[in-house]
Amino acid sequence: MLKTDQLSNEWKDSLQHAQQEDSDIKPILEWMKASAPKPKWSDVSAMSSTTQSYWAQWDSLLIQDGVLCRKWENGRRDRCHLQMVVTKAKVPDVLQLYHSGCSGGHLGVKRTLLKIRERFYWVHYRDDVEDWCRKCTSSATVKGPQIRNRGALKLYNVGAPWERIAIDVAGPFPESESGNKYFMVVIDYFCKWPEVFVIPNQEASTVANKLVHEVFCRKEF
Repeated sequence: MLKTDQLSNEWKDSLQHAQQEDSDIKPILEWMKASAPKPKWSDVSAMSSTTQSYWAQWDSLLIQDGVLCRKWENGRRDRCHLQMVVTKAKVPDVLQLYHSGCSGGHLGVKRTLLKIRERFYWVHYRDDVEDWCRKCTSSATVKGPQIRNRGALKLYNVGAPWERIAIDVAGPFPESESGNKYFMVVIDYFCKWPEVFVIPNQEASTVANKLVHEVFCRKEF
């Protein structure tokens, strides 16, 4: 499974295998593995436009841990990092994670591009991101109307710790070995002290049970 902070070895192995099976990337990969010089145009002229695009970026490509990668530099050329080259079959996985997944947040095109560019590259990735974001119905719901009236702020008077609390539930996230998929966050209004608990679901009985045993009883309310 893909993760935003660290890619699992399983997914990297899957990408490596996908590159070996991808008709556009396979020729480039084989030339690179053979330590061959940049092929002549006559060698790629009959191949797909995608293969030709990677051929044109030959000097920016390399193989790391068996995966074809691309060196990327920013406009000022003061920052450089490697992007893994994504196959056609893997593009939806990346778009799902960085835009539609629970950690993606249904961001707009620009911010989704920035997140993806930190780690991945494929030919026409900008067009694919724009198309994905345009077709994402959840994005319109998240963004809401362009003009919104601000609700009036309300001031709560709190005289002692834990007199009033705020509760929020985030998820679902990938299920843990113990069966939990949600985070329950409890914050004390008085001192802003946060406490976080893991729960298997967001049903009212589950939240109430966690509050009673992990907060109320522990603090002797």
